[in-house]
Amino acid sequence: MNSAKLHTFVMLFLLSLSSALALSQEGRPSLPKCGEAKVRYTPLDENYSQRIILREAHNPGPSEPEGNKEYSPQRTAWVSPSSPDYSQPAPWNTTVTIGTTAGLKALQLAFQDHASGGASVLWLNEKLLFGRVWWGRIYSTDFILDVEKEQFIYKQMANYGEMIEPCR
Repeated sequence: MNSAKLHTFVMLFLLSLSSALALSQEGRPSLPKCGEAKVRYTPLDENYSQRIILREAHNPGPSEPEGNKEYSPQRTAWVSPSSPDYSQPAPWNTTVTIGTTAGLKALQLAFQDHASGGASVLWLNEKLLFGRVWWGRIYSTDFILDVEKEQFIYKQMANYGEMIEPCR
């Protein structure tokens, strides 16, 4: 009886080995080339859209500490991010205040219930902000906000799943 079990085990092992070799190319597993992995962009998922909120800021202005401001290239506008305390359990929320050096109306960009990757913004020029908010380890929303018009001109979901898959 033991030899029958051993024989069955050896046959199953050889069968799985031959299957693996059939899938391989020149003795290597048939994995995609590492340079071929790319981010997959898709239209905005409305479930996540509700968690990105643009509104007028309350009590904006010079009370923001100078060191907390990141200025646009010509220093006519600034952003001041307020990150959550990641030592506390989720949900995490990030708020970014957007103001001008002229002290005009300020905006607030809020990201609700995001992942530990957080949210970030970067000035592209004097009126456009690029931003990314992470909803998980491989899923984010990328956007471009026209600060002057107070509207998003680009919002898409970004899936980085291929970037973490094995490759050759």
